[in-house]
Amino acid sequence: MSRNKQLLNQLNQYKQFESQQNDFFKIFSQSPIGTSTWNWILISPRSEKSQVFLPLSTGTNLTKDYEPLFLLKLPPGKSCDLETSVKVTAKAGVFITKVGAISVAPVYVLFHLSGNNYLYQVWINHYGGDMSPSPLDKLQKMPYLTLLLIEEKPQPERLIKIDNQINWSSLKAKVESVNQWNLAAFNAVKSLGFSAQELWNRTTEKEVKKTTITKLNDRFRNGDKSLGEYRMSRQVLALPRKKQKELFKEIQDFSNFTPENDPKGLHEMGKVTIDGVEYIWKIDYLDTSMIMLSDAPEDINKTTRVLLVIRADER
Repeated sequence: MSRNKQLLNQLNQYKQFESQQNDFFKIFSQSPIGTSTWNWILISPRSEKSQVFLPLSTGTNLTKDYEPLFLLKLPPGKSCDLETSVKVTAKAGVFITKVGAISVAPVYVLFHLSGNNYLYQVWINHYGGDMSPSPLDKLQKMPYLTLLLIEEKPQPERLIKIDNQINWSSLKAKVESVNQWNLAAFNAVKSLGFSAQELWNRTTEKEVKKTTITKLNDRFRNGDKSLGEYRMSRQVLALPRKKQKELFKEIQDFSNFTPENDPKGLHEMGKVTIDGVEYIWKIDYLDTSMIMLSDAPEDINKTTRVLLVIRADER
């Protein structure tokens, strides 16, 4: 019997233990199509039936018997419809952002299966708790990645292994470049993060930087002051408080970016009109000392954004 079939048979045994409180496969089988996640799988058989599969843990009791496993939710019958030899493309990166005063750097992993219309997006939080072994350490040493396909039934449908060509050591270095974060910050970042398609389209370092700067500028303009501060000219400061709020609401809602007014595509400047008066807003990038210009506006650890609002006739 092949190694893949042995592991799949072992995983199928898990359906015998539905009385367990945390039936992970059953819960995952009820998730929306296109859902994906990762977990630890026990690869060495043990006598205790309850240890066939271990749901996600942040404890320190994991041994070398466990390996990270990626679970993908497919449409009903799709695992059989896929090509006999499924071509899988995998990409990974680190999404560094800030939640309040906490910097967070979770890892995202993307999978695309030939014959399937979904991009499967997995977020890994390995630096927010006491997790041993780190999944990144394990993944770095593994010659292959294991994907488990699940449909509507609380049991695996198909297991696929692909060559592990991701540079996990580089990702780990980026993760550990920021301080440890907590689970609440990690979950907040996931909700703010790029969609799977946006992450998939990040094909060059230049595009990565541009996309990140634009996203951060939009977040900042929409009210996330953890990224910087707002400043107003004297004419704007002289406006009644109610008018100031109205003005900033117009700036937050601004979306008319065109090649003419936003040639770089960074969403860093715009013009709005209140009561027939034109106002200009602009985002500048300073270093953390607020003295010099930042040389890395895509890096929130090196950049303080400043949004300046002036009347058009003040230029």
